[in-house]
Amino acid sequence: MIRTRIATVISVWMLASLLSSAYAAQTVREIVIKNIGAGQLDEGFVRAHIALKAGSEFEGVILSKDVKALLASGRFSWVGTDVEPVDGGIRLVFSFRNKLLLEQPVKLKGNKDLRDNKVLDLIGLQPGDLVDDQVLGVRVQKVIEQYRKDYYPNVKVTWQIRELDHARGTAEVLVKVDEGNNARFKEIVFTGNRIFSATDLRKTIKQPAWWNPCWWLKKKRYDAGELESARAEIAALYATKGYIDAKVDVAEEVCDEKGNLRLAVRINEGMLYKFGKLTISGAKLFPEAEIRRFVSARTGAPASSEILRSSVQGIQDFYGSRGYVDSAVRPLMDTDDVGRLVNVDFTVTEGSQSRIRNIKIEGNTRTKDKVIRRELLVYPGEIYDEVKVRRSERIINNLGYFKTVRSYPTKTLVPDERDLILEVEEKRTGNFMISAGFSSIDRMLGMLELTQGNFDLFGWPYFTGGGQKLKLSTQFGSRRKFYEISFVEPWFLDRKLSLGVDLYLSDINYTDYDIERRGIAMTLGKPISRANRVELQYSIENEMLKDIADTNVYFNLADGSDYSFSDEPESLKSTVRLTLLHDTRDNPFLPTRGNRTSIFGSVSGGILGLDTDIYQLGLRMNQYFPLWLGHVVALRGRCEVVESYGDMDAVPLMDRLFLGGGRTLRGFDYRDVGPKAIRKSEYESGESSGFYRPLGGRSMAMANFEYTIPVVSNIRIALFFDVGNVWWDSYDFQFNDLAMSTGAGLRLDLPGFPIKIDYGWVVRKDDDLTEKEPWVIWIGPDY
Repeated sequence: MIRTRIATVISVWMLASLLSSAYAAQTVREIVIKNIGAGQLDEGFVRAHIALKAGSEFEGVILSKDVKALLASGRFSWVGTDVEPVDGGIRLVFSFRNKLLLEQPVKLKGNKDLRDNKVLDLIGLQPGDLVDDQVLGVRVQKVIEQYRKDYYPNVKVTWQIRELDHARGTAEVLVKVDEGNNARFKEIVFTGNRIFSATDLRKTIKQPAWWNPCWWLKKKRYDAGELESARAEIAALYATKGYIDAKVDVAEEVCDEKGNLRLAVRINEGMLYKFGKLTISGAKLFPEAEIRRFVSARTGAPASSEILRSSVQGIQDFYGSRGYVDSAVRPLMDTDDVGRLVNVDFTVTEGSQSRIRNIKIEGNTRTKDKVIRRELLVYPGEIYDEVKVRRSERIINNLGYFKTVRSYPTKTLVPDERDLILEVEEKRTGNFMISAGFSSIDRMLGMLELTQGNFDLFGWPYFTGGGQKLKLSTQFGSRRKFYEISFVEPWFLDRKLSLGVDLYLSDINYTDYDIERRGIAMTLGKPISRANRVELQYSIENEMLKDIADTNVYFNLADGSDYSFSDEPESLKSTVRLTLLHDTRDNPFLPTRGNRTSIFGSVSGGILGLDTDIYQLGLRMNQYFPLWLGHVVALRGRCEVVESYGDMDAVPLMDRLFLGGGRTLRGFDYRDVGPKAIRKSEYESGESSGFYRPLGGRSMAMANFEYTIPVVSNIRIALFFDVGNVWWDSYDFQFNDLAMSTGAGLRLDLPGFPIKIDYGWVVRKDDDLTEKEPWVIWIGPDY
């Protein structure tokens, strides 16, 4: 159809040229309008669209423009012209064939893979639209493209236009689809690769293996741009290892008679090149030896493109951190194909040193200037340190307030001064989340959360742009209810000092009783260094046991005393807690390396008043070690002590320590490891039975070892070993009666909806009463 349109335009041009030469300077005496097709012809519409008029001099160029204008109106399938000699000039005859008026919806035949509604949407024709072969040709091409995306490479689509009423110019359209065989993209084949495995190459072009479920959902056809991108990525991968002349060819191929496809990647790796002579030229302001310390390339090492880039960036940062914003580094490479060497001359253009005059922030339509400025590491009047500016850009980007953050210097009237321009683009910072979770402990749990990450407490009427954080959240289920309002001011008193205020209410069902906590907490936090932080918290909390199902008196096996849940008093607790945090993890949600350690101590009561006089000390540590091929070893340890003092004789049940269950010792029943109380019942038959209840303790130590192995993207298997116990007395760590378990699990790292399934085998119990619970299932965040 496109060829027909082009042919029509060419024909019009040729006809106009011939007529122009034959009838040049002739006078148009009459213009005749003829309808040679169906339907009515609007003669007034035609005459309004032609520039040639009766009495005017004939010009072929104007005639050509008239025909194009009439075709462009969309009303006509064909426009013809003819010239007839008459007395004193010529008669100009325009002939028209109208497009037909579609009277009813397009009819379909033969389509199976695509539903009627989908095909009709692609065609996009409705009753009342004008149709002809050209219109259908363009619309049907969209159907063909969709079929090819669905792996029907040999699809054929034809159409028929049947005239219904010649006088009215109406018609119906039938579109026939011959789908052909459904071709599948079956495989990716790499040939010629020795340095990198097929697995490495698949990862480079982001293609999973055929047995990966993600492969089944992956796009199976590639356009020319995507094929070129895959080729460039593989070639770039080889360049990182010094194979700078590697040749890569990527193409789709038909691999069987059904038309199934494969992606054929043919690689000629070439030879390994190494760095030869490394020189620095153009450096006059600083000694070459000082600059060379920032060059990571070494003579004799593989000529890696990554090392070359890092060397260029190292020299650039050397100058940029000293205010030479106009400096430039260009690596000039001379390749020795015989010796397989790459000689590099780092050519430096030094420029002049600059200082910062003004810092201008642009694009922040909601966020206040000071929220951005307080995060900057550079200030007006200082040397324009490009390294610090780049770090500032990352810090501002990590705030989460902006889609993009870009900085650049601009010249001023003073030669050695520059303005720093910081361009930002605001993004939505408020979120409303509804989610559900499941665990073998809490069962089903629903969650609602409303957050504003760029809140402004006094910013009427939108309350955004102040850099504060507000969160309203609730969790509700059959065993747990939790409600919280949280507010954080990260720059309290305009200092790098965070102030947090939390109001909360929780109600947890532990089968025999419920524990309700309600309180308010205020927290001051300050970073000590990039990885270390200190927090001081004061809280007032009301704790109580309610809905006690078992009011019997039990025998405490740990100290031989009598115990009843109904003896636990309601208490109001005033607490100060100091915490030191160290965090070097590479990812807070799915870490593969680094450490997170917290050391804390808290004091309740005493000079702080209220009902509870206890103190608590604790250490928690997580260490992550990356191994090979994405394997990770995680070590987690926890040690805590809680003790009463002053007028309080015992630590309340609500403040004791428990172990057992999914997040502590897997394979054991929830909170079942540790001290217990027992009650025996005698029956008339003379038989007896015993009932026990976990009591918790005042000392606790535990450790987890977990080894995770990635199977496919976002799916890992885990092997684990857990060990630990709880002891009744404080500081009474008896490591000869530790509970131990081992097992395996599955990790589905789905964004926002992680799933964790473990099966644990008990290796050793802490006592004979402790029960097993092999399955641990968590769906949703690890709350």
